[in-house]
Amino acid sequence: MKKIIAVLFVACVAAAGWALYAGQEPAAENFALPGLDGKQFKLEENLGKGYIVLNFWARWCASCEEEVPQLDALMKEPGADKALFVGVNVGDNQAKASKFVAKFKYPYLVVLDKDKAVAKKYGVLGLPVTLIISKDRKIVFRGSRPPKTFDFSK
Repeated sequence: MKKIIAVLFVACVAAAGWALYAGQEPAAENFALPGLDGKQFKLEENLGKGYIVLNFWARWCASCEEEVPQLDALMKEPGADKALFVGVNVGDNQAKASKFVAKFKYPYLVVLDKDKAVAKKYGVLGLPVTLIISKDRKIVFRGSRPPKTFDFSK
């Protein structure tokens, strides 16, 4: 019985900590990464235009394959046409990432985080991870899957 109470206590403390973190809406840190298109992507240059959806993934990640339809559905949400969707490939080289993108027909910009520095900066410990950043650089969503719905018109 004591073990159950201890586990419940730890779970409640962890949930309270996450609620506090979620309520604070941490700020997104700037980064620059090369895109598969050969152009440099800089977060700073794209802030303020609309929401930015960052999806961290890798070609070896089975869950990353499974979430492609979910991201496609999210791109059809009201106002999503004004959002910028960016796939952040974590750790793959350009050839392997390009092959994966072609196979799954990624309909958005893909950048390469070969040394995993940006993933580390954002606390990405496992893949996939999706973040939604507001115009004022607040992280308003973080999850291992994209949200089923999101109001991009806010």
